[in-house]
Amino acid sequence: MLDQSRIARLCSLVILLSLATAAWSDTMTGVSSKASQGSNDSVLWSQLGADGTAISASVNATSGTRVAVHIGFAGPNSLASAVCAASPTCSWSGTGFTAGDRIIWTSNAVAGGNGPVTLSFGKSVSGAGALIQADEPGQFVAQIQAFNGSTLLGSFSVTSASGNAVYIGILDQTGPNITSVTFGLTACGSADANCVLSDFGLDTVFLNVPSGSAPAVTLTPTSLNFGDVALGVTSAAKTVTLKNTGSAALTITKIAITGTNSSDFHETATTCAASLAAGATCTIGVDFKPAATGARSAAISITDNAAGSPQHVPVNGVGTTAKLAPASLGFGSVHVGTTSAAKTITLTNIGTTALTISAISISGTNPGDFLQTHTCGKSLAAGASCTISVKFKPTAKGARSAAVSVTDNAAGSPQKVPLSGTGA
Repeated sequence: MLDQSRIARLCSLVILLSLATAAWSDTMTGVSSKASQGSNDSVLWSQLGADGTAISASVNATSGTRVAVHIGFAGPNSLASAVCAASPTCSWSGTGFTAGDRIIWTSNAVAGGNGPVTLSFGKSVSGAGALIQADEPGQFVAQIQAFNGSTLLGSFSVTSASGNAVYIGILDQTGPNITSVTFGLTACGSADANCVLSDFGLDTVFLNVPSGSAPAVTLTPTSLNFGDVALGVTSAAKTVTLKNTGSAALTITKIAITGTNSSDFHETATTCAASLAAGATCTIGVDFKPAATGARSAAISITDNAAGSPQHVPVNGVGTTAKLAPASLGFGSVHVGTTSAAKTITLTNIGTTALTISAISISGTNPGDFLQTHTCGKSLAAGASCTISVKFKPTAKGARSAAVSVTDNAAGSPQKVPLSGTGA
């Protein structure tokens, strides 16, 4: 048999699915990824308010296809929280969620827990699932239960091999018999004996809703994060795919960038026309040009004739005064053990005060395959530049990657330039 400890080290997550004995349990299937669930609807927590909004013990929401959803907690003062980037400026900094996602955090005003969380649906569904993460460090066990009225249809659990968020979902193979689901933890925080089982973060809940005649919109990905971009510099474009998952044509009235820092994000090449046939897809391109330092956010807003219109895709980025150019370096194919010619990255302080540099290093998957030297000192005056010279010396065949990482006092630190090459 394989050494289980080695498996745990090699895999970021070990997913264990178990079926609890319950009525109708032979018709229920547990899933451990959104892709496996094949959802066609979702409940976005952004509708409950901005980051840090306190939630009552009972609150109503609506899915993208206008299914009424009632959410119940053990008590008041849970939070609708935004997931933070590496330098937290918002309510939740859990590992495994996507920065900028809106989640429900079931911590109450005295740091206790308000879980489990129960979602009751105005229309029966055939499945539900979401990413979940314990607030305590270490391994945890998450559970989802599906009900038809008061009858338990099935119960599944997922065990994480670390403290990262895991996806847990449930499907009824016989059709839309699920009237409510409950998300919770049965074990948490092996690193902390005092963990609170009912304190966890719950990301977007995805649903399997019976199709109608509901056009319906699915957006992939559900958020865009542009990372660090220097002031006044336009990032590379990122793309959102819009799919009409309904059975009737989708009429698109308007696509716009809305929200707090809407002028920092710009719609680029878009293939979406005024009408989108059932089953068809189109794309929306967006880039980021920050006008100020720090976290910047907005949303892609799509107005159409589908339920839940306008649909929103949160977009986020960080404006910084530490400009790194180019945005990435590729070294192509180099023989193993051979050192490539150097390529140069220029670091420019585009701010109005001196930039304090703490460290410049190589980080990432294969840091030992890339070498760096630089002309940058401990401080870089406003408007000044220095250079970072990088070489590639592959230690093995195949694709190799890392990043130049600059740690400083500018927003978004550490700033990074991805490095890539192939060992031949």
